Amino acid sequence: MQTARLTLAPLVDADIDELAGLLWDERVYEHIGGLPSGADLVALGLRRALAGPPAGRTSERWLNYAVRLRADRRLIGRLEATVHDGIAEVAFLLAPLHWGHGFAQEGLGWLHDELSRVAPQSPCWATTLPANVRSSRLLIACGYEEVDPATAPDLMTYDAGDRVFLRAGA
Repeated sequence: MQTARLTLAPLVDADIDELAGLLWDERVYEHIGGLPSGADLVALGLRRALAGPPAGRTSERWLNYAVRLRADRRLIGRLEATVHDGIAEVAFLLAPLHWGHGFAQEGLGWLHDELSRVAPQSPCWATTLPANVRSSRLLIACGYEEVDPATAPDLMTYDAGDRVFLRAGA
């Protein structure tokens, strides 16, 4: 699965330690709960995501993708979507070295296409902290509109005070 500059593939266990090392950075975790105390804890979280939803939540589908540069196959981050209750919640994490080059926008565009294939009719939602201006700008550039949280469905990623985005036309 490719875009002009990226190769995307389902996240596998062999990716996890390298990805954890890339993402273990204060800038990555600034708006998502703070930096874990070690890359091993990042790896543990990735392994939990890879394992899929817990036993009592069989109606959920967790999609996790490794994002690599097409030119040299270098791992640069991950994309994810949690499909539940007729919606898809999307998220993206890239190593800071690769911020500001349009890779997240390109990857998120690919993820929207993939979701239209594997979860058609599931509108895409995303949440972010108000201070995370970079992510808010990215979501808007990818066709999302900010909505009143009171109008949103039950979002797993929502915490009081978050900004909530719905992909326009979804």
